[in-house]
Amino acid sequence: MLQPVVLAERDIESIHTQVIIQTFSDRVLVIVTQLRKVGTLIQASVPATIALVDAPPDTSASDAGTLPPVHPSMDLTYLFGHAPSSDHQTLYSTYAAQIATLIWTSERYSQIGSSRTPVVVGVALKLSRSVEGLSNTDRATFLQVMDLIRELLSTPRAV
Repeated sequence: MLQPVVLAERDIESIHTQVIIQTFSDRVLVIVTQLRKVGTLIQASVPATIALVDAPPDTSASDAGTLPPVHPSMDLTYLFGHAPSSDHQTLYSTYAAQIATLIWTSERYSQIGSSRTPVVVGVALKLSRSVEGLSNTDRATFLQVMDLIRELLSTPRAV
């Protein structure tokens, strides 16, 4: 069974990164931080009137980089804070949507809540040095954070 709080730390693209997943009775909180703070809080939810598809089959090592598709009717609400630029706002929204999708499609999700449980994601990332737009480092960081979240969700924990 998944603990109410799980934490992982890893150097991603030479930056110390922490991921915390905490479950509550009415939502799940996920913090992704490279700055040792909560950062921008975004809530992801799917309206109750929208049908959700079943979780995709478990990924094998050959397609471990494939992420499940984000539901097109997902609603993202910025609760606190804002991204430092419009490019980063898009990136932060992508983090929130993909993390929520990983939670909702996790094999162990039944231990966290229902597929309708809102997911609140805190994102606090160091800015890339890219002059314009997002960099390859931003993409690599995103994929490595998603891998770390998958690891947290797939590792059984004792209560």
